[in-house]
Amino acid sequence: MENKNISRRRFVLSGGIAATAAALASLAGVAVQATPYFSAQRRKPNIIVILADDFGWGSLGCYGAPAQLKTPSLDRLALEGRRFTNAYAPSSVCSPTRYGLMTGRYDWRTRGDGGGVIGAAAPLQIETDRLTLASLCKGQGYRTAAFGKWHLGLQTPPRTDWNKPLAPGPRAIGFDYFFGIAANAWNGPHTFIENETLLGRIPGEDVKVMENYSPTNYTKGIKEQYKTDYLMEAFTDKATDWIEKNSSKPFFMYYAATAVHKPHDHHPRFTGSPFDKYGNFIEELDWCVGRILTQLDRLKLADNTLVIFTSDNGGVIFQGDPEIKYAMDAGLAINGPLRGGKHSEWEGGFREPFLVRWPGKVPAGTVSDQVICLTDILATLAGMFDVPLPSGNAEDSFNAWRLFTEENPGPPIRDHVIMHAANSTYAIRMGDWKLVERKAPKQNELYNIKEDVAETKNLMAANADRAAQMQKILSEARDRGYTRPDAGK
Repeated sequence: MENKNISRRRFVLSGGIAATAAALASLAGVAVQATPYFSAQRRKPNIIVILADDFGWGSLGCYGAPAQLKTPSLDRLALEGRRFTNAYAPSSVCSPTRYGLMTGRYDWRTRGDGGGVIGAAAPLQIETDRLTLASLCKGQGYRTAAFGKWHLGLQTPPRTDWNKPLAPGPRAIGFDYFFGIAANAWNGPHTFIENETLLGRIPGEDVKVMENYSPTNYTKGIKEQYKTDYLMEAFTDKATDWIEKNSSKPFFMYYAATAVHKPHDHHPRFTGSPFDKYGNFIEELDWCVGRILTQLDRLKLADNTLVIFTSDNGGVIFQGDPEIKYAMDAGLAINGPLRGGKHSEWEGGFREPFLVRWPGKVPAGTVSDQVICLTDILATLAGMFDVPLPSGNAEDSFNAWRLFTEENPGPPIRDHVIMHAANSTYAIRMGDWKLVERKAPKQNELYNIKEDVAETKNLMAANADRAAQMQKILSEARDRGYTRPDAGK
């Protein structure tokens, strides 16, 4: 799946750690790396995390998408930084991954085994006293902002009341500013939220949201509904303006795109993709990323900005959706060679594109096969700041900074990644092996995903001891309450 037009230096995962309890115990001394990555005299780096929505592993040129799909800005990140081939979302659906990304903690530790997406009117899912990406950066003197799709809940239980201030919300967990939407574009309320305020309300009229997931949804009590094909442009306008206004100090920006989640309503300027609306939407996402990169260039901030691009879960491959079917029939392998997609327990649901750029720090034009998880970003930033993680926080987050910067592949930073599907199925990857946990141990499935990335050969029968060891580590990790060894101190 390599793009022949993009030259790379490749860094290969070296072996993997054996799937044994002893291997887990050997990591007990691992702590957040206490090495400063910038001098006291140099300004702290800006940090931008871009999270696409339902964006599949094979949907970028640098991940092997057909040349007819135009993704020059994201391919630029790969050329100027490092592309990871084994990066995992902790969940194969939206809001659980967003919780994990923000907190460095597996969502099922908070919400149990349900595994599904929260409702559009759910209360805030993140405890306000829990460390987050935003509160970590804010504590280091950063200006912080979030733009786009939130989908982590607003207000307190039992559910959001759209007629009251939308607090607690993003600003209660460390963001100075928020502009975006509550959940998915069709969910409603069909107007923007700025900080704790629902914009465009009709004075004296209650807001009422039609809650079924449908393009015919509407919201009463607002002057005008947003147009879904202009959402990405609106988020990007706000984000690039905010960068300019806050460029005098270090900043952390979280940009959560609605692309390429349904509805595939792209801006009218994007036309002509051979993959039709789905392809046009991908190209709009790339254009929005390009605008952010251009703003960094214009303000001469690029050389001191860490940019991370990834996705909340794999792409949808449901052929009952005519727009997705058209793109796939036209030759777009949305999740590349991976089995399954969003919602599933297969690699296509969890393995994500993951691009990292920081000129002069992250080697340009490189590829890493090291295993990382989106939950690792929090510990990585803490290590970069040389800040210890407080007890009871970031329980499933490992410092991946070395993987961003190493010239030659060192040992893995974690010996396993736990994945949780929308149907509550757990899976665990250890080294080159992946165990899918079923209702009874004899029904479990075991795959060597290095040799069989499409997960076609269940090797359970011939590797019963290995599977039992992996099952044991999965069970212990659930019971223990953390996977980062020093998180329990």
